[in-house]
Amino acid sequence: MKLLLPIFAMVCTVLATLTALVFCMAGGANSTPAQIRALKLWMLGLTLLGVAGITVGIFLLRAGQPGWAAGVSFAPVVIMSLILMIALLK
Repeated sequence: MKLLLPIFAMVCTVLATLTALVFCMAGGANSTPAQIRALKLWMLGLTLLGVAGITVGIFLLRAGQPGWAAGVSFAPVVIMSLILMIALLK
């Protein structure tokens, strides 16, 4: 039962990462080459953030710390949400 929260956090991170990538791809429809390069860098950074959160979460689960694993696995969702809110304000 204590593994349910970290696994749920990892699933949320995967879904948030995929959502962020789709938003970046949709934003590049009528962009200049420089803007597309910037979007590719954003997509790379967001992907690495999601993968890092899940990887460290799995490592912490294996170490027997499900609370920390849930927090670390859910952190990319919070960061991506903040990025989305800031992007929508501009």
